[in-house]
Amino acid sequence: MTDGELVVLSRQGSREAFGVLVGRWNPRLFRFLLRSLGDEEAARDTCQETLLRAWINLGRLREPEHFKTWLHSIALNLCRDRGRRSERREVALGDAAALDGASVEAGGVLRESERRDGVLLLETVLARLPMEQRTAIVLRELEGFTSVEIAAMTGVPAATIRSRIYYGLKALRRMVPVGGGSVLEGGTSR
Repeated sequence: MTDGELVVLSRQGSREAFGVLVGRWNPRLFRFLLRSLGDEEAARDTCQETLLRAWINLGRLREPEHFKTWLHSIALNLCRDRGRRSERREVALGDAAALDGASVEAGGVLRESERRDGVLLLETVLARLPMEQRTAIVLRELEGFTSVEIAAMTGVPAATIRSRIYYGLKALRRMVPVGGGSVLEGGTSR
Protein backbone atom coordinates (compact mmCIF):
# COMPACT_ATOMS: atom_id res chain seq x y z
CA MET A 1 0.00 0.00 0.00
CA THR A 2 1.13 3.54 -0.65
CA ASP A 3 1.62 6.12 2.08
CA GLY A 4 -1.48 7.94 0.84
CA GLU A 5 -3.65 4.83 1.14
CA LEU A 6 -2.29 4.11 4.63
CA VAL A 7 -3.00 7.71 5.69
CA VAL A 8 -6.61 7.42 4.52
CA LEU A 9 -7.05 4.18 6.48
CA SER A 10 -5.35 5.73 9.51
CA ARG A 11 -7.74 8.67 9.40
CA GLN A 12 -10.58 6.17 9.51
CA GLY A 13 -9.16 4.89 12.81
CA SER A 14 -6.93 2.05 11.65
CA ARG A 15 -4.05 1.85 14.10
CA GLU A 16 -2.62 -1.01 12.06
CA ALA A 17 -2.32 1.22 8.98
CA PHE A 18 -0.57 3.89 11.03
CA GLY A 19 1.68 1.17 12.45
CA VAL A 20 2.74 0.29 8.91
CA LEU A 21 3.56 3.97 8.29
CA VAL A 22 5.57 4.09 11.50
CA GLY A 23 7.44 0.92 10.55
CA ARG A 24 8.16 2.34 7.12
CA TRP A 25 9.41 5.78 8.20
CA ASN A 26 10.68 5.41 11.78
CA PRO A 27 14.24 4.26 10.92
CA ARG A 28 14.78 7.00 8.34
CA LEU A 29 13.21 9.64 10.59
CA PHE A 30 15.42 8.57 13.50
CA ARG A 31 18.53 8.74 11.28
CA PHE A 32 17.59 12.27 10.18
CA LEU A 33 17.01 13.37 13.78
CA LEU A 34 20.26 11.79 14.95
CA ARG A 35 22.17 13.65 12.24
CA SER A 36 20.39 16.90 13.02
CA LEU A 37 20.50 16.78 16.82
CA GLY A 38 23.73 14.85 17.37
CA ASP A 39 22.35 13.09 20.44
CA GLU A 40 20.84 9.61 20.40
CA GLU A 41 18.50 10.13 23.35
CA ALA A 42 17.26 13.48 22.00
CA ALA A 43 16.76 11.90 18.58
CA ARG A 44 14.78 9.01 20.07
CA ASP A 45 12.59 11.38 22.13
CA THR A 46 12.02 13.70 19.19
CA CYS A 47 11.21 10.77 16.91
CA GLN A 48 8.53 9.56 19.33
CA GLU A 49 7.14 13.06 19.72
CA THR A 50 7.07 13.48 15.93
CA LEU A 51 5.12 10.26 15.44
CA LEU A 52 2.70 11.15 18.24
CA ARG A 53 2.05 14.58 16.70
CA ALA A 54 1.60 12.97 13.30
CA TRP A 55 -1.05 10.60 14.70
CA ILE A 56 -2.87 13.40 16.51
CA ASN A 57 -2.76 15.80 13.54
CA LEU A 58 -3.27 13.33 10.70
CA GLY A 59 -6.54 15.03 9.81
CA ARG A 60 -4.61 18.21 8.98
CA LEU A 61 -2.53 16.56 6.24
CA ARG A 62 -4.06 17.93 3.03
CA GLU A 63 -2.27 15.61 0.61
CA PRO A 64 -1.99 12.09 2.07
CA GLU A 65 0.54 11.06 -0.60
CA HIS A 66 2.99 13.62 0.87
CA PHE A 67 3.10 11.95 4.27
CA LYS A 68 6.92 11.56 4.20
CA THR A 69 7.52 15.26 3.63
CA TRP A 70 4.88 16.25 6.20
CA LEU A 71 6.37 13.88 8.80
CA HIS A 72 9.85 15.32 8.27
CA SER A 73 8.37 18.84 8.55
CA ILE A 74 7.06 18.00 12.00
CA ALA A 75 10.46 16.57 12.96
CA LEU A 76 12.26 19.63 11.60
CA ASN A 77 10.06 21.98 13.62
CA LEU A 78 10.74 19.96 16.76
CA CYS A 79 14.48 20.12 16.01
CA ARG A 80 14.24 23.89 15.73
CA ASP A 81 12.44 24.04 19.06
CA ARG A 82 15.16 21.95 20.69
CA GLY A 83 17.83 24.10 19.05
CA ARG A 84 16.32 27.21 20.58
CA ARG A 85 16.38 25.60 24.02
CA SER A 86 19.86 24.12 24.00
CA GLU A 87 23.35 24.77 22.73
CA ARG A 88 24.41 23.55 19.32
CA ARG A 89 25.75 19.99 19.45
CA GLU A 90 27.97 18.04 17.12
CA VAL A 91 26.24 16.01 14.45
CA ALA A 92 26.44 12.27 15.05
CA LEU A 93 26.93 11.05 11.53
CA GLY A 94 29.18 8.25 12.72
CA ASP A 95 26.34 6.67 14.70
CA ALA A 96 23.92 7.32 11.84
CA ALA A 97 26.26 5.64 9.36
CA ALA A 98 26.30 2.56 11.58
CA LEU A 99 22.48 2.54 11.45
CA ASP A 100 22.68 2.51 7.66
CA GLY A 101 24.12 -1.00 7.91
CA ALA A 102 27.66 -0.17 6.80
CA SER A 103 29.91 -3.19 7.28
CA VAL A 104 33.55 -4.03 6.93
CA GLU A 105 34.33 -5.96 3.75
CA ALA A 106 36.65 -8.95 3.96
CA GLY A 107 40.19 -7.59 3.89
CA GLY A 108 38.85 -4.03 3.98
CA VAL A 109 39.78 -3.10 7.55
CA LEU A 110 42.00 -0.27 6.31
CA ARG A 111 39.21 1.06 4.07
CA GLU A 112 36.79 0.90 7.00
CA SER A 113 39.22 2.84 9.17
CA GLU A 114 39.60 5.48 6.44
CA ARG A 115 35.81 5.65 6.06
CA ARG A 116 35.36 6.18 9.80
CA ASP A 117 38.01 8.91 9.77
CA GLY A 118 36.13 10.51 6.88
CA VAL A 119 32.80 10.31 8.70
CA LEU A 120 34.32 11.86 11.83
CA LEU A 121 35.79 14.65 9.73
CA LEU A 122 32.47 15.21 7.98
CA GLU A 123 30.48 15.33 11.22
CA THR A 124 33.00 17.79 12.69
CA VAL A 125 32.81 20.19 9.75
CA LEU A 126 29.02 19.85 9.37
CA ALA A 127 28.63 20.89 13.01
CA ARG A 128 30.41 24.17 12.16
CA LEU A 129 27.80 25.17 9.59
CA PRO A 130 24.83 27.36 10.46
CA MET A 131 21.77 25.22 11.26
CA GLU A 132 19.93 26.28 8.07
CA GLN A 133 22.79 25.14 5.82
CA ARG A 134 23.42 21.95 7.80
CA THR A 135 19.72 21.02 7.70
CA ALA A 136 19.48 21.65 3.95
CA ILE A 137 22.60 19.58 3.25
CA VAL A 138 21.55 16.68 5.51
CA LEU A 139 18.06 16.56 4.00
CA ARG A 140 19.30 16.81 0.40
CA GLU A 141 22.61 14.98 0.34
CA LEU A 142 22.12 12.40 3.08
CA GLU A 143 18.35 11.86 3.16
CA GLY A 144 17.69 12.33 -0.56
CA PHE A 145 14.91 14.93 -0.44
CA THR A 146 14.54 17.34 -3.36
CA SER A 147 14.87 21.10 -2.95
CA VAL A 148 11.12 21.39 -3.51
CA GLU A 149 10.38 18.87 -0.73
CA ILE A 150 12.78 20.64 1.65
CA ALA A 151 11.12 23.95 0.78
CA ALA A 152 7.73 22.46 1.70
CA MET A 153 9.14 21.22 5.01
CA THR A 154 10.84 24.45 5.98
CA GLY A 155 8.48 27.03 4.50
CA VAL A 156 11.42 28.56 2.64
CA PRO A 157 11.50 28.98 -1.17
CA ALA A 158 13.26 26.19 -3.10
CA ALA A 159 15.72 28.74 -4.51
CA THR A 160 16.75 29.63 -0.95
CA ILE A 161 17.20 25.94 -0.16
CA ARG A 162 19.43 25.51 -3.22
CA SER A 163 21.41 28.56 -2.13
CA ARG A 164 21.85 27.16 1.38
CA ILE A 165 23.07 23.87 -0.04
CA TYR A 166 25.44 25.64 -2.44
CA TYR A 167 26.97 27.93 0.18
CA GLY A 168 27.04 25.16 2.78
CA LEU A 169 28.91 22.81 0.45
CA LYS A 170 31.22 25.66 -0.53
CA ALA A 171 32.00 26.26 3.16
CA LEU A 172 32.58 22.53 3.68
CA ARG A 173 35.01 22.46 0.75
CA ARG A 174 36.97 25.33 2.33
CA MET A 175 37.17 23.43 5.61
CA VAL A 176 38.14 20.12 4.00
CA PRO A 177 40.58 19.95 1.11
CA VAL A 178 38.89 18.15 -1.76
CA GLY A 179 40.98 15.84 -3.89
CA GLY A 180 42.29 12.34 -3.87
CA GLY A 181 39.02 10.82 -2.67
CA SER A 182 37.94 13.19 0.07
CA VAL A 183 34.72 12.84 2.02
CA LEU A 184 33.06 15.54 -0.04
CA GLU A 185 33.63 13.58 -3.23
CA GLY A 186 31.95 10.53 -1.77
CA GLY A 187 35.20 8.67 -1.14
CA THR A 188 37.29 8.41 1.97
CA SER A 189 39.51 11.11 3.43
CA ARG A 190 43.26 10.82 3.46
